Amino acid sequence: MSEHLSGKTFSTPEEAGVTLPNSDAIAEILRAIDESKQLRDSIPPDQRILMSPKFSDDLSDTEFAGPQERHED
Repeated sequence: MSEHLSGKTFSTPEEAGVTLPNSDAIAEILRAIDESKQLRDSIPPDQRILMSPKFSDDLSDTEFAGPQERHED
């Protein structure tokens, strides 16, 4: 049975109508990830383009950042 806490509803996947992926789907996803890693690793290190950490840090410069991470402009 769903549980209601602080205005939010918590349910099991079955109660929410979510079906979990079967082993074939998981194997296909893992195969795609492996192919992607092989493609990434096939690029010579001197030709790789590194993305700025700015695009992977969702907490930077927000109220959720730790005090040492925040900086005022």
